[in-house]
Amino acid sequence: MKGLAFGLLLALILTPAFGEEVNGHLETMTPPDGGPEVKILYLWGTPYQMGYAHGKLLGREATDFYRSVIAAMCEAMGVEPERLDEVWKLMEPYIDDRFKEEMRGLADGSGVDLRTIRRAHAIPELSEYHCTFFAAWGEATADGHLHQIRALDYATEAGIQNHPALIIYRPEGRNAFAAVSWVGFIGVVTGMNEKGIVMSEIGDHYGDEKETLEGEPFIFLARRLLEDASTLQEAREIIEGAHRTSSYLYCIGDAKIPFALAFMTCRDFCYVFDPESLPNRQLKDVVYFSMGADSRWNEKIYEILKAKWGRIDERVGTIDVMRGAGTGDLHAVHFDATDMEVWFANAGPDGKPAYEREFMRVDLKKAFERVKRMSLRGRR
Repeated sequence: MKGLAFGLLLALILTPAFGEEVNGHLETMTPPDGGPEVKILYLWGTPYQMGYAHGKLLGREATDFYRSVIAAMCEAMGVEPERLDEVWKLMEPYIDDRFKEEMRGLADGSGVDLRTIRRAHAIPELSEYHCTFFAAWGEATADGHLHQIRALDYATEAGIQNHPALIIYRPEGRNAFAAVSWVGFIGVVTGMNEKGIVMSEIGDHYGDEKETLEGEPFIFLARRLLEDASTLQEAREIIEGAHRTSSYLYCIGDAKIPFALAFMTCRDFCYVFDPESLPNRQLKDVVYFSMGADSRWNEKIYEILKAKWGRIDERVGTIDVMRGAGTGDLHAVHFDATDMEVWFANAGPDGKPAYEREFMRVDLKKAFERVKRMSLRGRR
């Protein structure tokens, strides 16, 4: 995998129109097997500054993303767009003000109505999807590193994959982090921060009576975790102390130890599992879930990981697990958290699953160093 074609990085935009300076820089990465270019977006500063730069640099693309995704997802869920306004109103009291301010900056920078941006960020809490994650380290891996995947199985019919982005954030006074994401989206579904904290997630359902929309959406809980947690214990405390909403499984890894925990959460409870307490069949130095806490997919992933135990690396994550099992429709991501490297692929515009496409590699350590230098130059 080290020799894989990683795509061509091109510097596209240095300064927006009229010479306006913004706290952002944009490049692109070309997938080796074609498809939409991945926007590599560097953002730094206050929440408003980051949102404004996001909008200025990618306003046209963000407009296209909102238009297509909101329409397609509302149709798929059988709801009117106004329902998203109701959902946002229920969640808004629990969303950190910093993210609301960033969305205001995104609206001002892009010219997109703030209500439209809020609607796009309300969709994840209404839409169910089942995914796969595992984390492995120590004796389970080929090099002792923390290896962690996040395979996102989600509707490709909505065309979300046509707007891929890797966003490198350096929020003022908080952890720098990377989010495998989409243009115009400020929440997090997959990411890693500069302190070696990695976040993966799976949607589940433990009963309507255990769920609520009056809480912190997981996309902002995950982002808050990456911005604020420097250790696995801090990440655990954030998840346990949150006003949680629906049923979710999380995998949080810490490359510094290395170690990872799996979480089974909803409004009413938060269960935490290590390799010895995991309710699935157990492997030393491994935690995993696939398609839900009680899914038969857990056995499938177990068998793959068992066969590769002691040799787990990026090829096992990308080829044996995601491609081999067929998980990661929308995006497929593998982190070597110890070396701060990420391999990722997005679904094709024709709906070809991400796990069947060529994976691209980014050195996140260098990316975090770059955004730090950019932020320091911006202060002069």
